[in-house]
Amino acid sequence: MSSASIRRAPSRRQRSLLNPLITAYRQLFGPSDWLMLVVTLGLVLMPVLTLNAAEWEVDMAVVSIVALSGVVLGFAMARSHFNEFIGLLMMAMTGAGLLTVVAGLGIEGGTTGVITRMVEWFNDAMTGGINQDPLVFTMLVGLLIWFLAYNTSWHIFRVDRPWRAILPPALIIVLNAVFYEGDNPFELYLFVFLFLALIALARSALEQREWEWFNNGVRVPKRTRRQFLLVGGGLAGIMVVLAWFVPVNSLDEQLQNFQDFLRSDPLAEMSEVWNRLFAPLSSEGPTSADYYGGDRLELSGAVQLGDQIILAIAAPNDRRYYWRSRVFDTYELGAWASAASIRLTTPTSPTELPLTPDLARVPVSASYTIGARSLRIIHTAPQATRIDLPTRTFLSYITEDKSQVNVAAIRPISVLQRGANYGATSLMSVATADQLRNAGANYPAWVATHPQYLRTTPNVISESVRELAAQIVADAGATNNYDKAKAVERWLRSNISYNQNIPNPPSGMDPLDWFLFDLKEGYCNYYATAMIVMLRSQNIPARMAGGFSQGAFDAQSGQFIVKESDAHTWVEAYFPGYGWIEFEPTANQEPLNREGDDTFNDGSFNPGQLDPTETPTPTPSPTLAPTSTPTLPPATESPTPTLASDQLPENTTEPPTATPSPSPTPTPTATPVILPTAPSPVAPEPRSVLDMLLPALGLVLGLVVLLLLLIAALWLVYWWWEWRGLRGLSPISRAYARLERYLGLIGIRFAPQLTPEERRRETMRQLPGSERPVTSITRLYAAERYGRAEQVDNDAARDQAETAWSDARSSILKRWRKKFMFWNRRD
Repeated sequence: MSSASIRRAPSRRQRSLLNPLITAYRQLFGPSDWLMLVVTLGLVLMPVLTLNAAEWEVDMAVVSIVALSGVVLGFAMARSHFNEFIGLLMMAMTGAGLLTVVAGLGIEGGTTGVITRMVEWFNDAMTGGINQDPLVFTMLVGLLIWFLAYNTSWHIFRVDRPWRAILPPALIIVLNAVFYEGDNPFELYLFVFLFLALIALARSALEQREWEWFNNGVRVPKRTRRQFLLVGGGLAGIMVVLAWFVPVNSLDEQLQNFQDFLRSDPLAEMSEVWNRLFAPLSSEGPTSADYYGGDRLELSGAVQLGDQIILAIAAPNDRRYYWRSRVFDTYELGAWASAASIRLTTPTSPTELPLTPDLARVPVSASYTIGARSLRIIHTAPQATRIDLPTRTFLSYITEDKSQVNVAAIRPISVLQRGANYGATSLMSVATADQLRNAGANYPAWVATHPQYLRTTPNVISESVRELAAQIVADAGATNNYDKAKAVERWLRSNISYNQNIPNPPSGMDPLDWFLFDLKEGYCNYYATAMIVMLRSQNIPARMAGGFSQGAFDAQSGQFIVKESDAHTWVEAYFPGYGWIEFEPTANQEPLNREGDDTFNDGSFNPGQLDPTETPTPTPSPTLAPTSTPTLPPATESPTPTLASDQLPENTTEPPTATPSPSPTPTPTATPVILPTAPSPVAPEPRSVLDMLLPALGLVLGLVVLLLLLIAALWLVYWWWEWRGLRGLSPISRAYARLERYLGLIGIRFAPQLTPEERRRETMRQLPGSERPVTSITRLYAAERYGRAEQVDNDAARDQAETAWSDARSSILKRWRKKFMFWNRRD
């Protein structure tokens, strides 16, 4: 042996230190456990990746860490001596703690902030409130993935039931594939999962055969396991490849039937509860379940909007309205998002919002009646300053002292059911075209320092769109921001056709380039996006607003009737001193004109009017025509009709129309068509079964949590009493140590110098009836401690010790109950 090999050989001391680690490693890992651990990780990660592909609003970093940790700790638990119930309980407590810590790393307040927001969400859930906190959804998904990982590890490494490990993650993948309506592919995840599942089944079959061979005394060659897994992996790969080419023509019809099932009434009620507690899932068309209430809005394909009544609004019929629900600030490659980072809860009514004191604005009050089944977001005329409801406002502060805010969305504390009413006051602009032309470009610091309002990076605007915007402005001869905005607005209305039935944007292509240069048709989301991006390229701050156009005015009830088909997005551009000003680029909407829009300063043309050749289908609405010095009386003196829930028309076949005045005047009037019949009353929506069951469900969940905490406390006491200090002992020595520990409960204690035999006799004297188990434990202990090891080093001796200890413990606890329980002390 060379000197180098001698130096590399571990010393006796090193070997003594490594032996426990080597023993633990051999106890944990069998010959193929490393391969199956990788397979298990894959089985759990595939559904996690499909959650990301399906664009669920979850923190993927948190969920991924939880998934990996759950598999590893689940594997260790499967290799432990704990039974299934104790293992599940321990993993539940470990998972809750780990998830709280991991989620707290990325938020303000850490773990305390996580717990606080969870408590707020639970309180809102039980009291009918609205709380769509994305952190809570991430926590719930993370907990689901944690138990999924534990279940997969347990049924692969402990009980060898592979189907129980495969089916739950497979169900998650299939549900994501069915509900997702976007363009992200799922085939890769599905086929990788299928391949790993077949490997797990092959390994399970091999384990069963090896057990049968062992029981029958058949010697198994060492390479059998490797060869079996190689063959199984090859067959699994062949099956996956064949599955790739299986025709799926009949799946479209089956999916359509499934979608019809999802529209049934019971599932609609479940959807209402879901949307109250979690961020709405993306749906086909431009609107979410909240009607532009979600945090994201993507440019997609065809839209389908019905004629059901959403709102009935009593407001002065002397101006042009939009009913805004959400503002989107940030745009990137066909997707809009909100920049709001603050959630401000106002639990009392009314809600007062500190808005920037802009010029040329007047307060306008309106009363809103809910006509939809339910709403989870507040709709008001821009810019809302007061809402007569407790609310939760999503906003960002625009001044360092937090005295002014930029509101993104306002939600009620509780769901607004059909027939519910609320009032709101908005500061609406009456600025003239000349005032806006002279506003200049001296933007306040909060506009200049928020890049989303002027962001024009390549993933926001292409060079071709930038050039188009510059050409439109140059052709119009526009020299100020207002005329530039009107020129872009007019070009879109004149050159792009309105069409709701467009296909999805081509994959890999900028949706805006496709809309402007290839398709040249679309609906409001595309019009508004195009105008905003082109305005930003001209250094004009702009953003998207979503909600509803004003609808049709019903003279009989004195209300604007807003239907689902009125769902709409428009443009808001910022003008120094005057704030956010609305623009209407969508061709099927009535032009939004202001006093002074007749001509440019040079008299060239009217940017607010359409070309004579264009024939859009306008939405009837009065023309906005304010004066430079507004004479509108205060909101409290406005002739606002009294609103009652039974005045909301629901079954009207022909909507009323309004005829706008032919030319701008300081006080425009409208001549509505009177409905021939009285509107049908709208009854308040009755409470759904789910809403009535939720408080009871909360009570049950609370009791379950208390029960789990009690079980956990009892288990900790049991562990402390049964296992404390006894981990390294043999079953016989452990039984003897427990015997002495339990005898102390009934006051039997021994002097240190007594031998085991003397202690046995003393125990028999003070505890009659325990002779047999005490004698058995004592004799086995003495033989193990002082006799030959082969006398007790067998399974029969260990089983005898455990049985004797069970009997002895029963005798001791029986005496203990007689000693301390009050019903045994009556005499």
